[in-house]
Amino acid sequence: MLSSEKIGSGKQPLTLTEWAEQRIRSSIMEGELRPSETLVISNLAEQMGISATPLREALRKLAAEGLVDLQSHGSARVSEVSLQEANEIYELRLILEPIALERSVTAGDEDYRERVSAAWRMLETEPIAAPHLHTTFHRTLLSNCDSKWLLRLATSLSDRSALIVQVGLPERPTNYRTAEVHHTLMERVIAGDAAGAAEELSLHLRTTLAALHYVLSGSGGAAN
Repeated sequence: MLSSEKIGSGKQPLTLTEWAEQRIRSSIMEGELRPSETLVISNLAEQMGISATPLREALRKLAAEGLVDLQSHGSARVSEVSLQEANEIYELRLILEPIALERSVTAGDEDYRERVSAAWRMLETEPIAAPHLHTTFHRTLLSNCDSKWLLRLATSLSDRSALIVQVGLPERPTNYRTAEVHHTLMERVIAGDAAGAAEELSLHLRTTLAALHYVLSGSGGAAN
Protein backbone atom coordinates (compact mmCIF):
# COMPACT_ATOMS: atom_id res chain seq x y z
CA MET A 1 0.00 0.00 0.00
CA LEU A 2 1.40 3.36 -1.03
CA SER A 3 1.40 6.15 1.53
CA SER A 4 -1.13 8.90 0.87
CA GLU A 5 1.05 11.50 -0.85
CA LYS A 6 -0.77 13.63 -3.39
CA ILE A 7 0.45 15.02 -6.69
CA GLY A 8 1.90 18.43 -6.07
CA SER A 9 3.01 17.80 -2.49
CA GLY A 10 6.62 18.83 -2.16
CA LYS A 11 8.50 19.53 -5.37
CA GLN A 12 6.40 18.18 -8.21
CA PRO A 13 8.31 16.49 -11.04
CA LEU A 14 7.72 17.65 -14.58
CA THR A 15 5.41 14.80 -15.61
CA LEU A 16 2.93 12.35 -14.10
CA THR A 17 5.25 9.54 -15.15
CA GLU A 18 8.13 11.04 -13.15
CA TRP A 19 5.86 11.60 -10.17
CA ALA A 20 4.59 8.00 -10.26
CA GLU A 21 8.12 6.66 -10.70
CA GLN A 22 9.30 8.66 -7.70
CA ARG A 23 6.39 7.52 -5.52
CA ILE A 24 6.74 3.83 -6.33
CA ARG A 25 10.53 3.88 -5.97
CA SER A 26 10.21 5.55 -2.58
CA SER A 27 7.60 3.02 -1.43
CA ILE A 28 9.86 0.13 -2.46
CA MET A 29 12.92 1.63 -0.77
CA GLU A 30 10.99 2.41 2.42
CA GLY A 31 9.58 -1.11 2.62
CA GLU A 32 5.95 -0.10 2.03
CA LEU A 33 6.00 -2.33 -1.04
CA ARG A 34 7.78 -5.62 -0.34
CA PRO A 35 9.73 -7.92 -2.70
CA SER A 36 7.44 -10.21 -4.77
CA GLU A 37 4.39 -8.03 -3.96
CA THR A 38 2.06 -7.78 -6.95
CA LEU A 39 1.23 -4.33 -8.32
CA VAL A 40 -2.07 -4.35 -10.20
CA ILE A 41 -1.90 -1.37 -12.55
CA SER A 42 -5.62 -0.56 -12.49
CA ASN A 43 -5.72 -0.61 -8.68
CA LEU A 44 -2.49 1.34 -8.34
CA ALA A 45 -3.62 3.98 -10.84
CA GLU A 46 -6.85 4.50 -8.92
CA GLN A 47 -5.01 4.71 -5.61
CA MET A 48 -2.55 7.28 -6.97
CA GLY A 49 -5.23 9.28 -8.77
CA ILE A 50 -3.66 9.05 -12.23
CA SER A 51 -4.41 7.20 -15.47
CA ALA A 52 -2.83 3.87 -16.33
CA THR A 53 -0.70 5.29 -19.17
CA PRO A 54 1.86 7.29 -17.11
CA LEU A 55 1.83 4.53 -14.50
CA ARG A 56 2.80 1.89 -17.07
CA GLU A 57 5.62 4.11 -18.31
CA ALA A 58 6.84 4.62 -14.74
CA LEU A 59 6.82 0.86 -14.15
CA ARG A 60 8.77 0.29 -17.37
CA LYS A 61 11.45 2.69 -16.15
CA LEU A 62 11.57 0.99 -12.75
CA ALA A 63 11.81 -2.39 -14.48
CA ALA A 64 14.82 -1.13 -16.43
CA GLU A 65 16.45 -0.35 -13.06
CA GLY A 66 15.63 -3.82 -11.76
CA LEU A 67 13.22 -2.62 -9.07
CA VAL A 68 10.11 -4.25 -10.54
CA ASP A 69 9.35 -7.14 -12.89
CA LEU A 70 6.70 -6.53 -15.53
CA GLN A 71 4.06 -9.23 -15.90
CA SER A 72 1.22 -9.90 -18.28
CA HIS A 73 -2.44 -9.04 -17.63
CA GLY A 74 -1.81 -5.50 -16.45
CA SER A 75 0.36 -6.11 -13.43
CA ALA A 76 3.93 -5.94 -12.20
CA ARG A 77 5.79 -7.34 -9.23
CA VAL A 78 8.35 -5.85 -6.87
CA SER A 79 11.63 -7.58 -7.63
CA GLU A 80 13.02 -10.15 -5.23
CA VAL A 81 16.61 -10.12 -4.02
CA SER A 82 19.14 -12.91 -3.69
CA LEU A 83 22.72 -13.48 -2.65
CA GLN A 84 23.70 -14.16 -6.26
CA GLU A 85 22.32 -10.80 -7.33
CA ALA A 86 24.03 -9.07 -4.40
CA ASN A 87 27.34 -10.55 -5.56
CA GLU A 88 26.78 -9.37 -9.13
CA ILE A 89 25.66 -5.88 -8.12
CA TYR A 90 28.49 -5.31 -5.68
CA GLU A 91 31.10 -6.69 -8.06
CA LEU A 92 30.08 -3.98 -10.52
CA ARG A 93 29.73 -1.31 -7.83
CA LEU A 94 33.28 -2.02 -6.65
CA ILE A 95 34.52 -1.42 -10.19
CA LEU A 96 32.47 1.64 -11.14
CA GLU A 97 31.66 3.63 -8.00
CA PRO A 98 35.20 4.28 -6.74
CA ILE A 99 36.08 5.61 -10.20
CA ALA A 100 32.95 7.78 -10.30
CA LEU A 101 33.62 9.08 -6.79
CA GLU A 102 37.27 9.84 -7.51
CA ARG A 103 36.23 11.85 -10.56
CA SER A 104 33.52 13.62 -8.58
CA VAL A 105 35.93 14.65 -5.84
CA THR A 106 38.66 15.66 -8.28
CA ALA A 107 36.26 18.00 -10.08
CA GLY A 108 34.54 19.01 -6.86
CA ASP A 109 33.86 22.63 -6.00
CA GLU A 110 32.46 24.29 -2.88
CA ASP A 111 28.89 23.64 -3.96
CA TYR A 112 29.57 19.90 -4.36
CA ARG A 113 31.27 19.66 -0.97
CA GLU A 114 28.41 21.51 0.71
CA ARG A 115 25.88 19.17 -0.88
CA VAL A 116 27.80 16.14 0.37
CA SER A 117 28.06 17.65 3.84
CA ALA A 118 24.34 18.46 3.90
CA ALA A 119 23.42 14.94 2.75
CA TRP A 120 25.61 13.47 5.50
CA ARG A 121 24.05 15.70 8.16
CA MET A 122 20.66 14.29 7.22
CA LEU A 123 21.99 10.86 8.21
CA GLU A 124 22.30 12.18 11.77
CA THR A 125 18.55 12.70 12.18
CA GLU A 126 18.11 9.11 13.41
CA PRO A 127 20.60 6.48 14.65
CA ILE A 128 19.61 4.36 11.65
CA ALA A 129 18.80 6.79 8.85
CA ALA A 130 15.77 6.27 6.63
CA PRO A 131 16.61 4.36 3.43
CA HIS A 132 15.90 7.34 1.17
CA LEU A 133 18.39 9.48 3.12
CA HIS A 134 21.05 6.79 2.78
CA THR A 135 20.34 6.56 -0.95
CA THR A 136 20.48 10.34 -1.30
CA PHE A 137 23.88 10.47 0.40
CA HIS A 138 25.37 7.92 -2.00
CA ARG A 139 23.78 9.63 -5.00
CA THR A 140 25.21 12.96 -3.86
CA LEU A 141 28.70 11.48 -3.56
CA LEU A 142 28.65 10.51 -7.22
CA SER A 143 26.69 13.50 -8.50
CA ASN A 144 29.73 15.51 -9.62
CA CYS A 145 31.09 12.79 -11.91
CA ASP A 146 31.91 14.26 -15.32
CA SER A 147 30.98 11.11 -17.23
CA LYS A 148 27.25 10.89 -17.97
CA TRP A 149 27.30 7.15 -18.68
CA LEU A 150 29.49 6.29 -15.73
CA LEU A 151 27.20 8.31 -13.47
CA ARG A 152 24.09 6.70 -14.91
CA LEU A 153 25.39 3.15 -14.49
CA ALA A 154 26.87 3.72 -11.03
CA THR A 155 23.72 5.42 -9.75
CA SER A 156 21.47 2.68 -11.10
CA LEU A 157 23.56 0.00 -9.38
CA SER A 158 23.61 1.99 -6.16
CA ASP A 159 19.82 2.38 -6.20
CA ARG A 160 19.29 -1.32 -6.85
CA SER A 161 21.62 -2.30 -4.02
CA ALA A 162 19.62 -0.03 -1.70
CA LEU A 163 16.69 -2.42 -2.13
CA ILE A 164 18.96 -5.41 -1.51
CA VAL A 165 20.20 -3.85 1.72
CA GLN A 166 16.68 -2.84 2.78
CA VAL A 167 15.49 -6.43 2.41
CA GLY A 168 18.68 -8.28 3.31
CA LEU A 169 19.67 -6.19 6.32
CA PRO A 170 16.39 -5.07 7.89
CA GLU A 171 18.01 -4.88 11.33
CA ARG A 172 21.31 -3.43 12.53
CA PRO A 173 23.35 -3.97 15.71
CA THR A 174 22.15 -1.84 18.62
CA ASN A 175 25.31 0.31 18.42
CA TYR A 176 24.99 0.92 14.66
CA ARG A 177 24.89 4.57 13.60
CA THR A 178 24.43 5.38 9.89
CA ALA A 179 26.17 8.75 10.13
CA GLU A 180 29.19 7.31 11.93
CA VAL A 181 29.57 4.53 9.36
CA HIS A 182 29.77 7.16 6.60
CA HIS A 183 31.75 9.77 8.53
CA THR A 184 35.23 8.94 7.22
CA LEU A 185 33.90 8.78 3.66
CA MET A 186 32.32 12.21 4.04
CA GLU A 187 35.47 13.69 5.58
CA ARG A 188 37.71 12.49 2.76
CA VAL A 189 35.34 13.93 0.16
CA ILE A 190 35.18 17.28 1.97
CA ALA A 191 38.98 17.32 2.24
CA GLY A 192 39.30 16.80 -1.52
CA ASP A 193 41.11 13.48 -1.03
CA ALA A 194 39.90 11.77 -4.19
CA ALA A 195 42.02 8.62 -3.90
CA GLY A 196 41.32 8.29 -0.19
CA ALA A 197 37.57 8.69 -0.72
CA ALA A 198 37.59 6.03 -3.42
CA GLU A 199 39.52 3.67 -1.14
CA GLU A 200 37.10 4.29 1.75
CA LEU A 201 34.10 3.70 -0.51
CA SER A 202 35.56 0.37 -1.64
CA LEU A 203 35.99 -0.67 1.99
CA HIS A 204 32.43 0.43 2.77
CA LEU A 205 31.00 -1.60 -0.11
CA ARG A 206 32.99 -4.72 0.81
CA THR A 207 31.83 -4.47 4.43
CA THR A 208 28.20 -4.24 3.36
CA LEU A 209 28.56 -7.19 0.99
CA ALA A 210 30.10 -9.26 3.79
CA ALA A 211 27.11 -8.45 6.00
CA LEU A 212 24.73 -9.46 3.22
CA HIS A 213 26.59 -12.76 2.83
CA TYR A 214 26.25 -13.42 6.54
CA VAL A 215 22.49 -12.82 6.52
CA LEU A 216 21.36 -14.05 3.08
CA SER A 217 23.40 -17.26 3.30
CA GLY A 218 21.51 -18.15 6.47
CA SER A 219 24.50 -17.69 8.78
CA GLY A 220 22.72 -14.83 10.47
CA GLY A 221 19.53 -16.77 10.87
CA ALA A 222 17.63 -14.86 8.22
CA ALA A 223 18.00 -16.60 4.89
CA ASN A 224 16.45 -14.90 1.88
